[in-house]
Amino acid sequence: MAVPLAQQRRLLQRSGNVCAFPGCGLLLTAEGTPDDPVIVLGEIAHIVAESPNGPRGDSPLTPVERNLYPNLILLCNQHHQLIDSDGADATYTVARLTAMRDDHEARVERALHGRHNVTTELPPARQDTVYSNLLPVQQMPRYIYGAPCTAAREAEIQPKNLPDAMAAPFVLRGGCLWAFQDLRDADGPFAHVITAAETEQHLTTEWYAEPNRLGWYLALLNRCLNKLTGRLGLRLDRDHHRYYFEADEPGTPMEVTYRPLNMQKATRSVVWQPKKKSTGEPRDYWLHRAVALRFIQATPTTWLLSIRPELRVTSDGLHALDPRNIGRRVTRSKARMYNYDLLGEVQFWRGFLGRSTPTITLGFGVSAQQLVIATSMGSGTVRWPGIPEEHAKPFRNVEYLDDQASWAEAEQLPEEDDEADGTDNIAIWDNSVSDGQVTA
Repeated sequence: MAVPLAQQRRLLQRSGNVCAFPGCGLLLTAEGTPDDPVIVLGEIAHIVAESPNGPRGDSPLTPVERNLYPNLILLCNQHHQLIDSDGADATYTVARLTAMRDDHEARVERALHGRHNVTTELPPARQDTVYSNLLPVQQMPRYIYGAPCTAAREAEIQPKNLPDAMAAPFVLRGGCLWAFQDLRDADGPFAHVITAAETEQHLTTEWYAEPNRLGWYLALLNRCLNKLTGRLGLRLDRDHHRYYFEADEPGTPMEVTYRPLNMQKATRSVVWQPKKKSTGEPRDYWLHRAVALRFIQATPTTWLLSIRPELRVTSDGLHALDPRNIGRRVTRSKARMYNYDLLGEVQFWRGFLGRSTPTITLGFGVSAQQLVIATSMGSGTVRWPGIPEEHAKPFRNVEYLDDQASWAEAEQLPEEDDEADGTDNIAIWDNSVSDGQVTA
């Protein structure tokens, strides 16, 4: 039975990273190599052995109690072996080891109190606005349409007569094609593979309460995301259910030109080859900004879009790296992504996906059949002690302002010159200004 993580944390924090054996003083972590920067020398030892046959194992403690903090002591490898060696029970008794640990933790507490002026008093509470990585869905398509389909597989179905601005997600279930488009339309994108006269119309809210149909509904929503991200040039990593940037030329860095709210133009790296800080030499892998997107049903009538920033790792800017070699690289990068950095990534993705507008809108023919997602992050207020000052950086630009184009898109009004220059206005957040507490 393993020692629970909560019990491990309690022991490690109270031991101060120092072996508890009297006079030892060995630090239990040491600097390692660039690939493995931290070497752990400490070992969690049992005062009463985990097994009844082990050192000091003859005890009324239950198996669960043997793995709790009161029965643990943090030692270096040498002293762990010493107290558990043959015949050591008589010298290193349960009472002596318990007193050894308690005395050590008391010394650590006194040292820290004197050096850092530690106080047990809680800091005064403050009220902050906190932001999440969830975007509110303002409108869902009102109806789902289904009709018998002549195709046996989804791969055989190619929508036709589809305007560039319209999405056409669909699923094939039970011999019927299900979509957000009105399948009764003789000129619709699926008219060539369905029996329009037998079309069924269902309120989407009716599907929420049925587990099977809720799954179909989520599949439709996810395919809307495929359409949205495809328009923006992102690729789909099917194995990890995420979208990522791929360079135009393999082995070539890529930057996105964007328009922050308070600048005309800036750039952000989305495909790059990291360099070693010590030598400036390129590393043997490439990083690609990526994002996992999924819809979450918060209440029976409330939906949210979750944005989770990620990284894709390739060997040459194109081919995925062997999964066995990815974990440490990505984990190290994410470990350095603190509160403010994570918020900046969420801000980038919501701006990129929304093209600097207040909403992400996908239409399916008529206004009642729109999927509209606000690009304003979900927020709320909390009363709490706050976060460390080094991470409590202020920011503003919480919401994008409406302009004529975004209003026209939301209201389904005609636009005279839609993307006349042939480029997308891609925006990310500019995190250098004040007026709001960053907490993510």
